[in-house]
Amino acid sequence: MKILRYIGCLVLVLFVGSCGGGDSSEPETPPEETLNPPGKAVGTLPTNGEPCSDYSEVSGDDTKVLILFKWNAAESAQNYDVIISEGGSEVAKKNVTGLETTVPLDRGKTYTWQVNAINGDGETNSNTYSFTTPGTPEGNYAPYAAQISVEFLTETSEMLVSWIGEDEDGDILSYDVVIFWEGTTGETFAGIIETTLEPVSYIPGTAYTIQVTSKDASGNFSVSIVEGTTPD
Repeated sequence: MKILRYIGCLVLVLFVGSCGGGDSSEPETPPEETLNPPGKAVGTLPTNGEPCSDYSEVSGDDTKVLILFKWNAAESAQNYDVIISEGGSEVAKKNVTGLETTVPLDRGKTYTWQVNAINGDGETNSNTYSFTTPGTPEGNYAPYAAQISVEFLTETSEMLVSWIGEDEDGDILSYDVVIFWEGTTGETFAGIIETTLEPVSYIPGTAYTIQVTSKDASGNFSVSIVEGTTPD
């Protein structure tokens, strides 16, 4: 009987010891949160790179016109920031839940604008667009924001960057071009007259930003920006 009682105690001790081992296990790692930022909005009005034809008069102020802005919906967007700039400086910013809005602006000036899609997980910038408001300019029109095109040569991991620059006065333009990789300055090209770059090497799957500053001889300028990710 003593032997049986001893074996029973031993089994009980082993059982209790095995249960106690669960306290030393590491806590489970919580699953990573999946973010779903909005898609990219595309501006449709004012027509890019042209004098603005969709406007109305501002009552009591003949120095300004009311400009209509429109854009296509971005996937998963909850609202939009419409940002308008002149000569690289922001002159108006408006948060909108719909797909259009109006903004009063000075007559006879060239503006650039973008519409950024927003939701709880982040913000996605659109490309930059430009237009000229009706009226007689004071001095000289600023150039339109360049319309930038990007083509990828996946066989050689190179990108071809080109753009179209225009000016309402017909001035000869020069350009400063900067390419950013993952937000860090990469290649810089200053004061060039051509509207295309030699092939630029890229790293697959890398975020890029291309900034083109169009300048005329009068010191006026406009800034155009496009963003994207290189092919994998």
